[in-house]
Amino acid sequence: MDMDTTPALYGTPASAGPGPTTMPAPSPSAHIPSFESHPSATAGQSAAAAAAAASSTGAAQSRPCDICRQRKTRCVREEGRDKCVMCSFHGQPCTYLRGPLPRKRRKATDPPEQRPSTNGSVSAPAGPPPAPVPLDPQEEITHPSPELLEALSPSLAGSEHAVTFHQPSLLDGTLGLHLKTHSEYVGNTNYREPSLLDLHRPHDPAIRSVRRLDESTVFLIHRDRETSSEPQRIADLDAIEKVVHPLGSTLVNLYFRIVHPSFPVLHKKVFLEKYARSYHEFSPPLLAAVYLLALDWSLYDRTLATSSWQPDQTALEALALRTMSDDMKRPKISTLQAGLLIQQRFRNNTWTFTAQLIALAQGLGLHVDCSDWAIPDWEKGLRRRLAWALFMQDKWGALVHGRPSHIRLDEDWDVRPCCIEDFPENAADEEHDPEGSAEVVVGRELFLRQIELSLILSDVLGTFYTAKATRRGGTLDQIGTVGVAELAKPIVMMLREWYAKLPEALQLQETRLKKLSANVRNISSTAPPELRAAIRTGARSRLAAASTMISNLQMEHIQSFWGFAASAQLAGIGSFAGLLWATSDDDTEAMYYADRVEEYLWSLRVRAQAAPFAREALRMLESDVSGLGAVRAAAEVKM
Repeated sequence: MDMDTTPALYGTPASAGPGPTTMPAPSPSAHIPSFESHPSATAGQSAAAAAAAASSTGAAQSRPCDICRQRKTRCVREEGRDKCVMCSFHGQPCTYLRGPLPRKRRKATDPPEQRPSTNGSVSAPAGPPPAPVPLDPQEEITHPSPELLEALSPSLAGSEHAVTFHQPSLLDGTLGLHLKTHSEYVGNTNYREPSLLDLHRPHDPAIRSVRRLDESTVFLIHRDRETSSEPQRIADLDAIEKVVHPLGSTLVNLYFRIVHPSFPVLHKKVFLEKYARSYHEFSPPLLAAVYLLALDWSLYDRTLATSSWQPDQTALEALALRTMSDDMKRPKISTLQAGLLIQQRFRNNTWTFTAQLIALAQGLGLHVDCSDWAIPDWEKGLRRRLAWALFMQDKWGALVHGRPSHIRLDEDWDVRPCCIEDFPENAADEEHDPEGSAEVVVGRELFLRQIELSLILSDVLGTFYTAKATRRGGTLDQIGTVGVAELAKPIVMMLREWYAKLPEALQLQETRLKKLSANVRNISSTAPPELRAAIRTGARSRLAAASTMISNLQMEHIQSFWGFAASAQLAGIGSFAGLLWATSDDDTEAMYYADRVEEYLWSLRVRAQAAPFAREALRMLESDVSGLGAVRAAAEVKM
């Protein structure tokens, strides 16, 4: 959702901060405060006078626009553009009609623990520092920026008499989101006993510390080895940005228009605010993955569609994969976010990578309930969205690759279901989005319904496709066809209920439900004739429904974001049709299914140019499934 787009989340400068900055976006040399401390300075009467003079003579381009002033966000305008980054993204007019907001006066007396000493510095509190107060990313944060103080009084900005404030950060109280640290979940059977860790005092707290989140949950916080990792991270980010420059911000906006609504593994507001400051605030594989996915929809942005130059996707892919490997040595939430996005782009041979991501997520504690943890609520929502996105990746990956699932739902998965409160965006965030954007509310509903469908798929895999169930003499052989049909009934009912509850926005008109069927095994002749006839009749209707659904897909559907399993799912429909042909009872039935196979392959061909997943499904069917294109010829020979 570092990965929510969250390698480092900081407070947003107040409206009194510097105005729009004309520079390439985002600037790698922009001031990037560390998350430990944020030095700044305050000005006296002379500074106030300078500010008054600046406000009376400054042009519109030297102050924040009305929207950024109202939101109290940093106003950044790219070189050669009339609008700032935030107004361009939301499609709002970028105006300079309003004056500065009235400032709140400081109270005459300061709290004892913050009262300035005689030498001009703030005295530290006598007791231990208070615990950081978690901030919601929707809250506005105001504080003087170093650039403003330097503009007001350069002599005071670098003076030894400057007053130092702690600037609140969105990172306060978070876990696994810091740019320069990574966390490690201490499991129940780990040799590190949590009770003893509470008593442990590390030799060097700057390298490792212990954090308890509730009575039974403890994490080790490790500092990244900056001498080796930080310079390489910056160099990788510069290389990634060089590949897409000057189209980086355009690709980011395109990603959040199309991909993010239905695959919300990032935090949109935090990502955009960080990107407006500097791309150096991200992990390299995450930034590269966002750029790569956005490039798939380049025709939906006028700048990209009309540009004679396009970023080198091959170079970007190589950087994404290499930096992902490096990032997994210091796993953070951003590492998992990047991995999930990369898997949506690289759809083949991802099963081993999925296993790595699951192990990484377990190390971050995403497989356990975080409801009672001492972390901000917005991070809890992000963790749940990430956990369920990984759950879906595992279940559909198991189906696509024909492998056992890595996640055992009833034993080692204790994640609360996602709810509306776990999604930070709402309909108000999309009212100014341009054409071609996915709706936030529809995307959220799609994500929630996909989770429900994946839970049903988990039951299907656990009931019919385990090694014990499918082996010779296993469960399915023991209960026979009649028993298998009985096992399928409750799953069929769950599918019907799931479909009946779909909101209208997610229903495809003029199509019937494509229901899953457990009957992919050849039915023996010992099955009762009436049961065999019922199963084959049901299979025939399911194939017709699935084929009709594909043929009814409009361009609005095809050009939306489709997950990594889409091509394998379409190939599965064709394989199912081929199986029905191969098990036909007579020549008439065989010819019927041969015609259906031909029709289905034609549907894929006419959509292959516009839909990469349809093109890949066609390749899989014609090269990996014994050439379904020869089905009709074989049927004619058989007759």
